[in-house]
Amino acid sequence: MDNMTDQFRKIVFKLTQDSDGYPPVSFESLWGIQKEEHLYQIDNTPYYLYGVSKGDWVCTQTDENELIAVSVAKQSGHSTVRVFASCKEDKLAIKENLQRLGAVCSITSALSLFSVDIPPHVSFTAIDEYLSSITNDETIAYEDACLQHGTLDASRLAECVSLASLRMKPDAA
Repeated sequence: MDNMTDQFRKIVFKLTQDSDGYPPVSFESLWGIQKEEHLYQIDNTPYYLYGVSKGDWVCTQTDENELIAVSVAKQSGHSTVRVFASCKEDKLAIKENLQRLGAVCSITSALSLFSVDIPPHVSFTAIDEYLSSITNDETIAYEDACLQHGTLDASRLAECVSLASLRMKPDAA
């Protein structure tokens, strides 16, 4: 690939909706940077996926000119959480506090839900403690989407892995 923009491709992740219709979409597309044939590194943070974070490498297959993610080949060490804040002012204040702690937030103004990328060098514990302190489970809540910080409780990590949208290759960790 000669041109930097040629490296970026949309990767489609198929989602399974629960009995309540969540997530509200049947697929999510993320940007990937091609590393090898059928192997892409994810370049943004997912909103609805479980088990995939920014920087992870995914294996793909082509289906009618779309790249479909089929497994996680390599984890990046980033963790992803999702935050729900029903009030716009709360959402903006939470975003600012998370950014001060080193997280990167992906916010869409029309949604109460936003995703949070926690890079490997950032303290997951500090972010988790902050979010726990403000959660009331009605107007502010958060959930684990992909945990890769190694200092976490094994049962919490296992629960997160059990929700994964894609299977993990055995040597992906």
